[in-house]
Amino acid sequence: MAYKPPTRAGATVYVWSNYSLQERDRRWKAVRESGAKAGFDCIFVPLGDGIDARYLTQLRCSSVVLPTDGRPPIIIADRSSSNTWAPEPWQTSREWSEPMAEALLELGMERARIGVAGLKGGRVSHVTSIDGVVNHGAFAAVMRRLPNARFEEATDILGFARYIKSAEEIASMRKAVEIAEAGLAELAAAARSGVDAAALYARVMARMLELGAEYFPWALTLGMSDGSDAKRFTDPPLGRRLKANSLAQTEMIAVFGTQIAEEDQAVLLGPIPEAWKPVVARQREIFDEGVKLLTPGRSCAELLEFSKSVAEKGGMKAKVRLVGRGAGDDGPVIGAMTQPDALKELTVEKNTLWLWRPTVTGADGKTRFTWGGTVLVTEKDGELLSKRAHGAISVA
Repeated sequence: MAYKPPTRAGATVYVWSNYSLQERDRRWKAVRESGAKAGFDCIFVPLGDGIDARYLTQLRCSSVVLPTDGRPPIIIADRSSSNTWAPEPWQTSREWSEPMAEALLELGMERARIGVAGLKGGRVSHVTSIDGVVNHGAFAAVMRRLPNARFEEATDILGFARYIKSAEEIASMRKAVEIAEAGLAELAAAARSGVDAAALYARVMARMLELGAEYFPWALTLGMSDGSDAKRFTDPPLGRRLKANSLAQTEMIAVFGTQIAEEDQAVLLGPIPEAWKPVVARQREIFDEGVKLLTPGRSCAELLEFSKSVAEKGGMKAKVRLVGRGAGDDGPVIGAMTQPDALKELTVEKNTLWLWRPTVTGADGKTRFTWGGTVLVTEKDGELLSKRAHGAISVA
């Protein structure tokens, strides 16, 4: 018997939900087929795995049971939530374990093999969440209701579906990059000696929200051009003011259509020091080489070897960060701390998106330069979606 929600209901929070029904069907088909190939009777996205649930529903807070035999899913949604992808979800308020269990029972999963997304960190999704993201209490209650079912890890089923982007997702990422670069332009226009750093942060955020971005904190490292007094902020930097030769190193993050763009840019209040020039040139050299390597079929292990090969030259040291991008906590992650086993059999694929961000430190050990942006892997090579010129921005 289908779960009946409580009579009380509350207002829901608006989220962007403009992907087409064709996009919904593409995602459901990809997850169904991968789940069936892995031998699962259904894919279950429980409470807690908000990223994967939103991927399948476009809802702010939901849970999904997607049978792999082609039947439509049952979607449990928060309060009065619904949209074109899920016009009639089972709605709940604060009780989640009961409707999730009832959804599984309604679909005949009493003795099924159930693939659970978000149960632990995956290879290309939830990569920083080693112990998973599911709400343990609600999930444990569901397992007690279905004692004869087998609940097994299936994070990679959703992860690899998310890894390859559709035309609609790529268009959203292009828009996210455009918004992030507009945020950088706003920062460069307003950054002056004496400006309150917290007000500057808020002004940049406001500009990105005006252009349609979802709220997502961007990171700002404030210090001096010689590398001193540096501190990283992900909220407005209260009590700080810019001054001559201040260096604002940004990780400008904009989210549009769930796609998360990050554009890394140094903004300096003053002329570019001579000591920076060879460091910037070396960073540009590594950046361009890396973009050329982002081609379909290339092994991620080869990219890790590339990151090691550029680690030091002429007294300058480089650390690279190459990360799969999408709806959040994406991978693979390739950098100095990456273990080769984590990349085993992983390859770059057409229509994947990446953040490419090398950092080079000068021979003096103080001068440091980072510049990065979003790269789309096309049929033949990597396409840098960022439109701004490479280099530091000098503000008088």
